[in-house]
Amino acid sequence: MPAFSEEKVGEDKVGGSADGFVGWGQQTIKNKPQSQIELAFSCANLRDMDVLSKSDPQIVLYMKNHEDIWKETGRTDKVSNDCNPVFAQPIQISYKFEERQDIRIRVFDLDDPGQSIGMADFLGELEIPVGQIVAVRSLTKPLDHPRFQECGTITITATEVGGHHEIACLKFEGMGLDKKDFFGKSDPFYELGKQNPDGTFQTVYRSETIEGTLSPRWRQHEINVKRLCGGEAEQPILFSCYDHDDDGSHDFIGYFITTLAQLRDRANASTTVFDLINPKKLKTKKDYSNSGQVKMAECRVEKTYSFLDYIMGGLQLNCTVAIDFTGSNGDPQTPRSLHYIGAPEGNHYQQTWQAIGQIIQDYDADKLFPAFGFGAALPPHGQVSFEFALNGNADNPLCAGVPGVMEAYKSSLLYVGLSGPTNCAPMIRHVSRLAITAAQSRTAQNYYILLIMTDGQFTDIYDCIGSIVEASDYPMSIIIIGVGSADFTDMERLDADKKALQFNGRKASRDIVQFVPFKKYVHCLSALPGAVLAELPRQVEEYYRKRRITPLSTEHVGAAEGASDDSSM
Repeated sequence: MPAFSEEKVGEDKVGGSADGFVGWGQQTIKNKPQSQIELAFSCANLRDMDVLSKSDPQIVLYMKNHEDIWKETGRTDKVSNDCNPVFAQPIQISYKFEERQDIRIRVFDLDDPGQSIGMADFLGELEIPVGQIVAVRSLTKPLDHPRFQECGTITITATEVGGHHEIACLKFEGMGLDKKDFFGKSDPFYELGKQNPDGTFQTVYRSETIEGTLSPRWRQHEINVKRLCGGEAEQPILFSCYDHDDDGSHDFIGYFITTLAQLRDRANASTTVFDLINPKKLKTKKDYSNSGQVKMAECRVEKTYSFLDYIMGGLQLNCTVAIDFTGSNGDPQTPRSLHYIGAPEGNHYQQTWQAIGQIIQDYDADKLFPAFGFGAALPPHGQVSFEFALNGNADNPLCAGVPGVMEAYKSSLLYVGLSGPTNCAPMIRHVSRLAITAAQSRTAQNYYILLIMTDGQFTDIYDCIGSIVEASDYPMSIIIIGVGSADFTDMERLDADKKALQFNGRKASRDIVQFVPFKKYVHCLSALPGAVLAELPRQVEEYYRKRRITPLSTEHVGAAEGASDDSSM
């Protein structure tokens, strides 16, 4: 009999996420662990610093920490007498999409085995954001040296360590469950438990509760196979069924033990049922057979891909910028205005775009950003527009890089008038049209991001909800930054982390909105990108996984599987 308890289960210990819930008494982990990537290196045409032989190069990699201090992260092997070295030892680092991760790669000539880096000849260096490397997977750049104009090139190749995994898609239905409530039927839910090395079981998933029924039909859910059974199809899985009570004293109904292999083998059987056994009743009742049965309605195991798999496979992130030009921002000529551009550090709109744009641009090959404004009165007749091009060119609203958007924004303030209302549904539909075209191709080639910066709640909030619900079916995400001190309560509603958005009876197929108030990070701007971009990798993965769309190229997938734990960190 498995080790489990019929004692009170605390409500504060509930966790229903397939990837988040860890076990009783432990915290729900919302974000997945950081990705690990390996960087492999080779050089060409290094300078020969030795008199009687060629250079003996070795690479040392440094990363900037949060205090902007360079810290050594790892070293490659040393290659003897070679000005065109291919280094066998890669360097492993943690990859964070939502942060700008600058690295410095320095190449040294080490003549003696015990020679310190400080005494070695310096051959050249390269400073580059990690995002630029993973976006193209492999690139070659010239090395810089303070004394030499030509000092060779370096090639860097990135590979994710253990990126892809398997997901089990499971759906269960109960039949004839025991009645536990005196005045009504049971309110059943179930848990799945993974077996620990000591034979006990650790809860890894909890279903929703179906109220007032003895024949529940729980919704399908997905769970990482490694979390469910350690990746071993024959490892026991505990299914436990309970009757939910509001006070947390849930009544135990019964359990059965199975394996993923058994569930998968029986997936096509029309009568695959398991008896729920209550050990107490089994001991005390002579004619006891079960406390109900559970039917396996669906079991599929699918290979999934990580965000980095899609990026390294060629996925482009296309970001459209939309800025609020409504009158509530204040006269741009006055220092109290949210659009005042006289401050050396820039206004909050400029600071936001600078922080987000410098990260997003690494994942867009041409680094051209469509940039729009909404809520402004345009010359010559003062007509209000909710999607005007910041550069004044409606046929080509593209701006070159982060600076291009900045310049177009400042120029637009000189010729448009701040007006209103704060209608944003037109911008959502604008980007949706682009995403619809990408969806029709059924390839992981283009994913769209709409970055909205606004000083107040949307006037057309219900129209926005309808547009967001429709857009949830397309390859796009929406990021909303609340600038200023307005009440953004309704905007929090759009960020449907707890409850899916609905419009006219239709539910959003996934959560695609992330809302962040700028004022929360005004004194710690470096933390803003992390809050803004943290959900984007999951949203990308979810879109392509639900549609079973693989990366454009999968040559890199699994290339670093089984990498040594001794890799440099």
